[in-house]
Amino acid sequence: MKRYFAENHAGPDSQLGTASCRIEDSAEVAALRGGESYEELLALADALNFQLRCRESLAVYDRAVALEPENMTAYRRRAARHITTLQPEKAVADLLRCRTLGGDEADISYRLGIACYLAGNFAAAMREEARCFPLMNEEMGIAAMFWHTLSAWRAGEAPSLLRESYRPGMAVGHHTGYEAIMALAAGETTMDAMRRALASESSDLECSILAYGTARRLLLMGRQEEGEELLRGILPRDGFWISYAYLAAWNDVNK
Repeated sequence: MKRYFAENHAGPDSQLGTASCRIEDSAEVAALRGGESYEELLALADALNFQLRCRESLAVYDRAVALEPENMTAYRRRAARHITTLQPEKAVADLLRCRTLGGDEADISYRLGIACYLAGNFAAAMREEARCFPLMNEEMGIAAMFWHTLSAWRAGEAPSLLRESYRPGMAVGHHTGYEAIMALAAGETTMDAMRRALASESSDLECSILAYGTARRLLLMGRQEEGEELLRGILPRDGFWISYAYLAAWNDVNK
């Protein structure tokens, strides 16, 4: 299985909150210190990211952007870290810059939708997720549909992607959490079934997706106390705190 981050890594308390980050340099980070070329700076930032030291990597990406302001790579990687540190407006600016520099439209638009959602601009989030959806296979399309649907709920609009494009049995690959929430939204499963799934879910990544989507559904239904309790319950399950759903929950609880 792919490793997304080092065993010794920073947590949300320092990257989303105000705590100090006390993670020491890995051997890779230490070896990359002192490099000043664009490629060396990108490598250092990536090594810091592997330790989830996202706030530190942002300063390194800033230096890379200053060196080559017409090169898209640092903007795209910096945008991801702006999302991970809940600085969505800065992520939007970087991703729009990537768009002008010819970035992959499906990738840029999907992440613009996430950044707009975190910034509370739900209409823009809907536009971006609708824009990228036709460019994606079903595995990524279900993720775009998830964020489009949640954005529509919060904008007080109908989730058109869900209505027009969701069907049971889509080829969602590993994105089973997103699909489960779309099934709930489409009436293909029940809230009780989602509660049972959450009670037995051992993966913090899957839990964040299932719990966040379920919480937003409960809040849409006017079940405020249940929804808010479920949102708060996501935050202690921080084993995969860099997931978009975890970040959205942190954002909603702490705004």
